Amino acid sequence: MIWPTIVVDNFFNNPQAIVEFSKTLEFQKNDGRYPGYRTKQLGEIQNNFFQISTSKIIAALYPNEVFVGSLQWVANQYFQKIKTNENLEPGYVHQDLDAEFTAIVYLSDEEDAGTAIFKKIKEPVPNHEENKNKGYLKNKKTKDNSIKKNRECFQQTLEFTSVKNRLVLFDSSHFHAVNNFGKKQKERLTLITFFSSISKVDGTPLKFHANECGKL
Repeated sequence: MIWPTIVVDNFFNNPQAIVEFSKTLEFQKNDGRYPGYRTKQLGEIQNNFFQISTSKIIAALYPNEVFVGSLQWVANQYFQKIKTNENLEPGYVHQDLDAEFTAIVYLSDEEDAGTAIFKKIKEPVPNHEENKNKGYLKNKKTKDNSIKKNRECFQQTLEFTSVKNRLVLFDSSHFHAVNNFGKKQKERLTLITFFSSISKVDGTPLKFHANECGKL
């Protein structure tokens, strides 16, 4: 793990404008890899917003480099909304294995729908991904206790409250999950960004936070 865990409140200057912007986009049902609905990759359909918002996120890590334009990165970004109801269980504990670090901006008024970080205490049950996909695809309670079995393998170490307009950033190798998707008949809206690479434009080495702390 080389990336720090960061929380930035009041991330967007006008969060309600971001919420209204998300309402102009089409959300699509997924194949069960995650709960709810997501937009298409924003870098492909709303590149101006993508460039501005990812620059703001990177500024939480490397403010000086961002402002002089010395960094480049690759990321996938989506708005995600989850229509909560009594059938939706806590989320499966998982990693974002295709990314270096993950950034989430909470955009709903619901503050009890944040993200928890876990450490593994024993190996997860077999067929975890298959069970997870089935549960999220149906958006109903599982009948095989797979979520309970999944969570028995982990110990929670930290939880972020989903304060509106709060950015949370963490190393994607951290196990994480949603403990509560919110109240009935509400909607959990987030902006999720998965950064798969970040480097200096001129090719010089980039310093990483955990590595630099380890040198002292």
